[in-house]
Amino acid sequence: MSEPEISKALPITTLILRVFAMLLLLTSVIILATDSATFKALLSSQEVTMRLKYIYSYRYMLSAAVIGIAYTFFQLPFAIYHISTGKRLIKNVAAIYFDFFSDKVILCFLASGVGAGFGATYDLKENLDQLDDIFKKLGSNLLSEFRTQMDDFFTMGYVSATLLLLGFLCFGVSSLLSFLTLFKRAQN
Repeated sequence: MSEPEISKALPITTLILRVFAMLLLLTSVIILATDSATFKALLSSQEVTMRLKYIYSYRYMLSAAVIGIAYTFFQLPFAIYHISTGKRLIKNVAAIYFDFFSDKVILCFLASGVGAGFGATYDLKENLDQLDDIFKKLGSNLLSEFRTQMDDFFTMGYVSATLLLLGFLCFGVSSLLSFLTLFKRAQN
């Protein structure tokens, strides 16, 4: 590829990665906001609804995804302008530094959100398994009645965390591209 083709390919690739990341993060947010499990309470006939958004680690994961979406939404007009005109909207080198460092901050949020999501899901599912084992040893199938619902509930936690992980990876590649842009600018 020639230099102009590479110069045009970087912004296009960055835009594609940002849009893809935003869609992954948006899907993760939708799952977090809507997933629930409803079952009868153990000692009463009342129904209890458990939602992912009620668990603090998932709230953090939700916050990380929303921040990632907002940042991407903010960056999209600049990327589209850059592709359509071949020039940056803000020609100051500070804009390139902003892209570079803000990508790193978003990466940190997303990485910690991924860790919180996977960690919470694993711990909660493991605790439920251990509690179910204890009840079974005592001769009770108390948790077995709603076990399938809870397993499905936690599976959606894994799905949401996986989507956040994929969004993180898209941001990671986008971050590498912003580094290339910064490096190219420093050489000129």
